Amino acid sequence: MSKGIIISALLCLGTAMAAIGQNNTSSPYSRYGYGTLVDGVSAQGRGMGGLSIGLRDNQHTNFGNPATYTAIDSLNFRFELGASLKSSFYSSGDSKSSDFSGNLERIGLQIPIKNWMGLAIGLEPYSIVGYNYSDSYKLIEVNNADTLVNSYAGAGGFNQVIIGLGFRPWKPFSFGCNLKILYGDITTQSEANFSKSKNKNFYHTTLQSNTIDMHDFAVTFGAQYAIEIGEDKSLVLGATLEPKNNLNANATKTVITTGIDTVTTEYDKAFELPFSLGFGASYRFKNRWAFGVDYKIQKWSDAEYFGEKVFEDRKQLNLGAELRPNSTSKKYFNRVAYRWGFSTANTYYKVHGDTNRENLITAGFGFPLKRGLNPTVINFTVEYGFTSLSNKDMMSDRFLRFVLNATLNEKWFVRRRLE
Repeated sequence: MSKGIIISALLCLGTAMAAIGQNNTSSPYSRYGYGTLVDGVSAQGRGMGGLSIGLRDNQHTNFGNPATYTAIDSLNFRFELGASLKSSFYSSGDSKSSDFSGNLERIGLQIPIKNWMGLAIGLEPYSIVGYNYSDSYKLIEVNNADTLVNSYAGAGGFNQVIIGLGFRPWKPFSFGCNLKILYGDITTQSEANFSKSKNKNFYHTTLQSNTIDMHDFAVTFGAQYAIEIGEDKSLVLGATLEPKNNLNANATKTVITTGIDTVTTEYDKAFELPFSLGFGASYRFKNRWAFGVDYKIQKWSDAEYFGEKVFEDRKQLNLGAELRPNSTSKKYFNRVAYRWGFSTANTYYKVHGDTNRENLITAGFGFPLKRGLNPTVINFTVEYGFTSLSNKDMMSDRFLRFVLNATLNEKWFVRRRLE
């Protein structure tokens, strides 16, 4: 493998750290908690409904389960880069709006250390916050105030640098661990105004601003059991575990009531990330068909946010399938991977006392750039997401996202023979 490829990959990694730190979204529901959570899955799993725990593949890097790092060929070096474009659509009553955003989503390197051990380094967002909207309510005339206007704005999010190691002490077991360096900040602001009030001494504007600045570490443990069933079938069982984490985060909450008072509260050690446990399985048939299912629970109800436990446990189900007609065929479209899937999860935050349900339908393709079992692959995924609302009066949130991921598989320092 050329040194130029290694240098280019490292330069891309450094550049991406700044770019991912500026990721954006446009979801009104990212106003709650730490924002919209980002599930770290491979380009393959992205098209298969977000599968990661029980999925095992030697062409893509899967940060969702570090036990998969042993699946890389011992002579391969892998570099991945992913980006997305998202078109969002909102509606509330007769009001409709739309927005457009783009993100650099992930970058990763994977290197084999031994034929039973692999190393992976990557950068991904953990959560994204981005919104700017307002709503108004007609009030019964009390003290001459007839309209309440609420305005909301927020930006930021948390990112994670991942350093992971996977090892296979004996077949068919693989184990792994991700050390995640978490960092980032979130700034939110809300304002409440009573308009058309004739009694200015009774009604006041209330402004609340929150800032969270976080730098910390977290770990994820993973395991997989991969066995061959006969000559043309294989089964993979996987599990992941993330311990509860007390975040090293500083926060400030400021409430300003115009003409009355300003109250500022400082918070330290008042934020936590939840204990998480996941299980998954995948079944591959004749090296063509693959089917998988994941189930994951995050104990958000035990995690503090501004010193209080205000969240609900998040339970997520992922289903997916893939078809690779013939990876070594001379016909190009027989070598293309065709993927589709579905996922559903309840939100970890509450809106008016209830949780919503986030649903995602995916379809994807893996386009190999050459023949063989470990080719460079361009992956393209289309995602349609929609929120099932617990209250019909809530704002409807739908989006269409296009994800492009390049996976470069190169031979690792292979000596070329001169005839």
